[in-house]
Amino acid sequence: MPLLLVPDLNTVEQSDEHRHIFSRHFEVPSVPSVGEAQRGLVESHLDEFNRNNIPDVYAGSAATGELNLRSYLTAVSQHVIGIRTAVYEFAGASGGSSFVTQWFDTRTPGLLDSRDLFDSDDDWAEFREFVAQSATSDPEVVPESVTQLEDSWLDSVNFDAQGNATIEFDDYTIAPGSAGSIVVTVPAANIVPLLSPFGQMARTAAMNPVPRISAGLWGSARPGEPTQTTQVPGTEQRREPRNIDCSKTKCVALTFDDGPGPKTGKLLDELKKKNAAATFFVVGPNAKTRPELIERMIAEGHEVGNHTWSHRSLPALSPAQVRSEIDRTNEAISAAIDQPATLLRPPYGARNPTIDRLAQAPVILWDVDTLDWKHKNTGKVVDAAVSQTKPGSIVLMHDIHGSTVAAVPEILSRLKAKGYTFVTVTELLGKDKLNSGEAYSRTPLPTAGRSGTDEKK
Repeated sequence: MPLLLVPDLNTVEQSDEHRHIFSRHFEVPSVPSVGEAQRGLVESHLDEFNRNNIPDVYAGSAATGELNLRSYLTAVSQHVIGIRTAVYEFAGASGGSSFVTQWFDTRTPGLLDSRDLFDSDDDWAEFREFVAQSATSDPEVVPESVTQLEDSWLDSVNFDAQGNATIEFDDYTIAPGSAGSIVVTVPAANIVPLLSPFGQMARTAAMNPVPRISAGLWGSARPGEPTQTTQVPGTEQRREPRNIDCSKTKCVALTFDDGPGPKTGKLLDELKKKNAAATFFVVGPNAKTRPELIERMIAEGHEVGNHTWSHRSLPALSPAQVRSEIDRTNEAISAAIDQPATLLRPPYGARNPTIDRLAQAPVILWDVDTLDWKHKNTGKVVDAAVSQTKPGSIVLMHDIHGSTVAAVPEILSRLKAKGYTFVTVTELLGKDKLNSGEAYSRTPLPTAGRSGTDEKK
């Protein structure tokens, strides 16, 4: 469901690149309870993950696992907001997905849940019976598991376009883990008589979502985002390719992951002031939400790479899931600039020979990690980028963090004073030297007298 249906909705993304944690939740300034509930959900999962994913200090090993949390709109009207959050957690032994849907009546404070969609306790009990009946028709479901459904298992209830109720069960609740996530549908004819007044509004808002406020109220920019200072040029105005030989020139490639974010427009302004090119590895939902920024990146001489759709650790996925993560993001990129990305950066840099092959594109890593996601300190980002960069470096940053965007002007000034030219990854490595399925983290020093690229160790 388009996020622009809620014009003052802000996405908040957080990551821990070393521990494989990525979260994307929503805040809506006009409805404070949304941000409070979403933040609380993220924090509770982080606390649980930290408890279950403790490093073995005696073995000298780092914590292993992954936590991936993503929120989506499921219903919008003037008085209703529905937000579904999907969570994948792997704590070193086994992984699984869980789901929760948070409901909000914008006329009143607080968070509503699945029970609030139904009118009385009897209606809720009847709904539970319908769910149990529908679930038993699935051969993967263990019949004994639905004889006494726990309320906590019914915490993600939504409505599809036909008005049927859909219930997502967490992995391992009513079926073995091998069955994956189970979704049960209860027909609209059974559901409608049981709904509360709010439930009726929620169902309508899911079937026929309408903007809460006119999207034109703030113009084309989202609240809290800077208005673009330059008009996005058309494709006919795109900068001509540059003829830069980085085997002879002191080059560096600045790269930005996870965007476009709320501050990416400001970042593009700063890069344009210094005539600096960069490479943006975008995640699919953000590319889909902000296509005008993808177009602007290309128009102003930057490069757009693929950072997958869900920011999952790719080695944990099946080959089909890996290709879906890449292909969905390429579709979002192509919708903005009429061409897919030609480079892939796997989330967390997590890869193996199978991932490299499935990438069907050069796999781009880095040799300078600013750790901007960890400390979110502008001064530390500047110091790391400037002190660690060598000719041929690929620098890792994230444009979803305001502290990183604030660091870029100083990084550009100090590196330029050292004689660096700012180029895209393809300009740095050489288009004719990039091979699909191979991984690259930097180029050799121009004076090293070697050819090719070094893979990140």
